[in-house]
Amino acid sequence: MEYIIADAVKETIEKRGLKIDDIKAVVEGAGDDRIYKDGKFLAKKEIGEITVYVMYALDGDKCTVETAYSHKMKILDIVLVGEEDSGWVYCKNKKPVFTGHTNLTYLGATRSGPSLVEPETGASWFEEYLAAGALATAETLFQQKRA
Repeated sequence: MEYIIADAVKETIEKRGLKIDDIKAVVEGAGDDRIYKDGKFLAKKEIGEITVYVMYALDGDKCTVETAYSHKMKILDIVLVGEEDSGWVYCKNKKPVFTGHTNLTYLGATRSGPSLVEPETGASWFEEYLAAGALATAETLFQQKRA
């Protein structure tokens, strides 16, 4: 598969401490365990101690990476399923993905955060704004508290 990654996206990926090999591992390992909306996929994979997400589009054997991000918190269970259909569809079972809340844990602390959820399977995903913002801040605070 050919990967197309704009320079600005590469720069963001590098700033977030991710490698191109991480991106490839997420995309190539996703299979149907990904969500789809407006011609784009969002897939995730645990790599070591982090969960890496990649948003991408496919055109034949070409993969255009839109963004990639990660978080260190371990995803637990869905605690709330909202009534709002997010527009995403889970490729594994073709069911709609809703907005909701999912429990996460990190360094012994468990918190709930807004997420995209597929209630039938219990699968959930965190969007970029949250993973790169509030989750990253919380991880830093938990690390400082532990130190």
